[in-house]
Amino acid sequence: MKALVIGAGHNGLIASYYLRKLGLEVQVLEARDKVGGMTESLTVNHAVISRASYVLGLMPEELINEFHIPVIYTEKIQTIQYDDKLIPFYRDREKRLKTLSSFFPKYEEFEDKVQKMKKIMKKFSFVSSPPSKESIMNEARSLGVPEILELNSIKFLSEYFPQEVHRYFIYPSMEEAPSYMVAYFFNEWSFVEGGMGSVASKIAERAQSLGVRIKTSTKVDEILVRDDKVKGVRIGNSVVEADIVVSAISPISTLSMVDQFKSIRLDSGGGGWVKYNVVFKETPKVDEQIRPYLDGILDLEVGEIVMPSIVDKTRGKSVLEFMGNREEVLSLFNGKIEYEEKLNADFATKYYFLPGGNLNHLPMRCPYLFDGRPVKGWGYRTPIKGLYLTGAGTYPGGQVTGLPGYNVALAVKEDLRQGL
Repeated sequence: MKALVIGAGHNGLIASYYLRKLGLEVQVLEARDKVGGMTESLTVNHAVISRASYVLGLMPEELINEFHIPVIYTEKIQTIQYDDKLIPFYRDREKRLKTLSSFFPKYEEFEDKVQKMKKIMKKFSFVSSPPSKESIMNEARSLGVPEILELNSIKFLSEYFPQEVHRYFIYPSMEEAPSYMVAYFFNEWSFVEGGMGSVASKIAERAQSLGVRIKTSTKVDEILVRDDKVKGVRIGNSVVEADIVVSAISPISTLSMVDQFKSIRLDSGGGGWVKYNVVFKETPKVDEQIRPYLDGILDLEVGEIVMPSIVDKTRGKSVLEFMGNREEVLSLFNGKIEYEEKLNADFATKYYFLPGGNLNHLPMRCPYLFDGRPVKGWGYRTPIKGLYLTGAGTYPGGQVTGLPGYNVALAVKEDLRQGL
């Protein structure tokens, strides 16, 4: 049987790998001229930048090990600014609890609850069908953390932290989302050697070693369906037949390529984000207060900052990546800039073919959580036999997790056993 995967982002590549292990003939079709999607490294002036995504934290250890992702584990996960002080989150739990509790008396209770929430998430990580909100709630009640869905993020965080530090735990646009999202983003973030593009390249290498074919500069225009069964795709005037099609691009784009689904409307959520990537000609002089904390994410009032070249010498030169106020962030780094670029939603729409420029493909809030992502009751399957969905627009959601890619292959495996 032949399977086509639309999109060579990390989820599409992971899906291709596990589909190939099922014995299928697999080809990946990528619109851009390179693999990776937003897990992209760009080499410019002999320096390597992580162009869009810039840290790894949500990918399960099982997938990191399977694909030999070169993760760099540093002492500090991140450091936040509060009351004119810099407070590090140490990777060592005891050290982290001691430090954070000295500033926030109820911190240990907060982390205990978050870890229970994450235990629920782990139970529903590798699944062929996303869990329902009710399933999550039942688990939450059994572990004594019903607030995972009963409280929004603002109310939950307010029990443990002053309002001015909430944004270090949840994006402002997600404050009204269930406190589930606080746990979703609470992770041991790390850099990846060679930038985030190494995530995609490692997965691609493993997939190709099994016989997966990857074709770039190939934009799919239409998904072909006959008698409610997928038949392949159209690329310009050419048709590529297939028994199975897995779309790893935005669900909004996927639905627009299927006649039966064009009437379905999804909210892209848009995106007001801005990211800057900067390469210095020489090592800049760094503000003395922040210098000791640059081995992890630095969350300041002026923005979220990383300087991965501090711990990753494969970056070639001093590289600074950040989301925040450009002038105020750069005032902390005194040096001559030889390359700078600005990414935003418009850039993502044009360059990554991402409707609305939403990095998560769809909003990370109800109704687009759990089995409601992207359409209630679909999960990784669609009503069309042989057509599947994966990527950030499916459960569990955005960021570099790899779970949608793995899980869609589980769904295909189940269906093959039942005579797909």
